[in-house]
Amino acid sequence: MKEFKVLIVDDVPENIQVLAHLLNEKGLRVSYADSGIKALKAIKNNLPDLILLDVSMPGMDGFEVCEELKNDELTAEIPVIFLTAKVDQQDVINGLEKGAVDYVTKPFNAKELTKRVFTHLELKNNRDLIRKQNNELIKLNDVKNQLFSVISHDMKNLFHIILFGSESLKDEIEDFDKEAISQIAGNVHDSANRAYDLLQNLLDWSRSQMDNVAFKPVVVDMLKLVKQSVNLFRPSIQNKRLITEVFPDGNDFSAFADIDMVRVILRNLLSNAIKYSFPEGHIDILIKELPDGIKVSIKDHGVGMDKEQLQMLLNESQPARTSPGTQNEKGSGLGMILIKDFVAKNQGTFGIESEKGIGSSFWFGLPRQKSG
Repeated sequence: MKEFKVLIVDDVPENIQVLAHLLNEKGLRVSYADSGIKALKAIKNNLPDLILLDVSMPGMDGFEVCEELKNDELTAEIPVIFLTAKVDQQDVINGLEKGAVDYVTKPFNAKELTKRVFTHLELKNNRDLIRKQNNELIKLNDVKNQLFSVISHDMKNLFHIILFGSESLKDEIEDFDKEAISQIAGNVHDSANRAYDLLQNLLDWSRSQMDNVAFKPVVVDMLKLVKQSVNLFRPSIQNKRLITEVFPDGNDFSAFADIDMVRVILRNLLSNAIKYSFPEGHIDILIKELPDGIKVSIKDHGVGMDKEQLQMLLNESQPARTSPGTQNEKGSGLGMILIKDFVAKNQGTFGIESEKGIGSSFWFGLPRQKSG
């Protein structure tokens, strides 16, 4: 549960002492200021969740303090409750017009005051939560729009190659020799594979965002799963004449995770390593047993990234703008979003180390099944 902070602003020490004791007993963190000017300085350094503000103070009265707060974007949303001996109706109206959420007169009833304080704290907490959710939805919608823009562009290009190549073979095959036919067929096959991978990632991501991916953790033999995933990429590995080796470090490689999500993680990491490896290069896969889980590292010795590229890739607020692979392979950045999303859903960890011209190492950690 969140620990709420309340600022008391009053020029009478006895009033501060009574209020602080009352609110501390209710589990609230209390700070105080004995003037309006001191209050404004204190607020900037440590934003409270609510302010109890006296009206009659020397130098700068409560109405002026409230007006200052409401004119500042940083403090405008902090609820202010006036606590004062002024009972004139016009004073009450004036206080509410200045932006206060409530007006309590002295002497106050302790139970009534705490009830009003907690009501406005809960209202503010709910507003903050709604604002946060709205910001996350806006961010997600921006990511979606960027992704769909990239994916639609890539899909159109891939299907253009497929349609153009297949049409050429259908209508003009007698004009091509065996080598030309093989090249056209290879381009069509490669584009179809890339379109399939892109579509698969898009479907996985869409289901994940709509919470249609059921999380079903089981005991997973990570060494076995990694070897199976590598075998699925044998054609791509052979096409680039890559050497791929798996290095187990430990005895027990069982993790507790959703096996389908882990397959998606491995599929995208291996695809990425192949994409950025130079022909005849190496891909090293290390599976390390840890006291509380398993760590899988996939290291290529390819193009690598500089610090700026690495920071962009780790930025969760937008899809990564990927660069072409060593054989001009394209990517949408969707795979990296899926990796981070599925690792998080499995309560795992994820990281990248990379150096331009040296290569990159992508790793993820998964927990073991908890005993009991």
